[in-house]
Amino acid sequence: MKIPYRWSRDEAIELCLEALATGCIHGFSPNHDPDLLATDTSFAQNGSGDLHMWRDWGLFEAHFSRWQAGRPWQCDFFMVQAHRMKKPPTWKTLSKELARLGHELGPGSSGPGTEYHPVTASGSRACVGLEQDRYRGRVMKISVPAAPPMPDRETALLPSVGSFSPAVRAVLHDLRTIAGAADTSWPAWLDQRQPVPGDWDFYLAQLTNLHRDEPDRRDLWTAFGLWLLEQARAAAIWPADEWAWRWADFVLDRPGAIPGSEVTRVCLAALPMTSTEAGSLPGDWRARTPDDIRRSRMTLALLRFAAAGEVPPPTPVGAGLAEWQPILSRLC
Repeated sequence: MKIPYRWSRDEAIELCLEALATGCIHGFSPNHDPDLLATDTSFAQNGSGDLHMWRDWGLFEAHFSRWQAGRPWQCDFFMVQAHRMKKPPTWKTLSKELARLGHELGPGSSGPGTEYHPVTASGSRACVGLEQDRYRGRVMKISVPAAPPMPDRETALLPSVGSFSPAVRAVLHDLRTIAGAADTSWPAWLDQRQPVPGDWDFYLAQLTNLHRDEPDRRDLWTAFGLWLLEQARAAAIWPADEWAWRWADFVLDRPGAIPGSEVTRVCLAALPMTSTEAGSLPGDWRARTPDDIRRSRMTLALLRFAAAGEVPPPTPVGAGLAEWQPILSRLC
């Protein structure tokens, strides 16, 4: 599939740069209302069972999921399919422009025939080809997550290659055991573990896997996860806005665990940007600083979760969210 006629090469390269720098495509973030992406545009919609679907505009896609059939779709990420261009842009060209705009890159990684470069402020990541002559050094894909930008942290639990490595299996066994034990034993377990900051991230990720793979014990995973998140808050493992996002992400995937009004309250209290600041953001994405983009991305992600905690219509939107409605399009 080639780029549809509506994109010139210069426009397509600009789309790639915007996605990398801001986490938006044509001003839309994965955290904006997904129905906005279906307005006055032509796309192909594809599904994979009842729980996953994606909309394809040719040069980019929006991927959605839901935890149960019949529930509303949630956008998880955008994917720019730069390899569909006749001649994809080189990473050298895009990274040079990102540097000129003040953007920093996070630690890179590599896979078979590719390397990956994350942009710190946005959390977007470029996949660069290394092998075929046609694609060597050129950007193949750009992933734009709904999750806000968060630093990669070192973990003492770093597994060897493969999700079923002995290290991962050992952690899963440990979590199964302690989550099923009496809650009075949890503090001693944590004291013995002495986790470094990246370990907390890893524990939460594995609890999410257990929640998905062993649904008959979800009450155990939920209770232990909520306790673990409270310990992380008390120890200030993450900044306040990141903790609020991680906590809300955890509880919203477990309906009934926490009242929706509490999710809304916690998310609104942790916003790193005021509505006045958001309304003053430059309209031109190139005029926004990396710090503007990072705070904007976190703010919109928290507002999405805050809205998810509200009672659905026809109940009026609460005052804390209502003040943001006119300026959501300013956020990325």
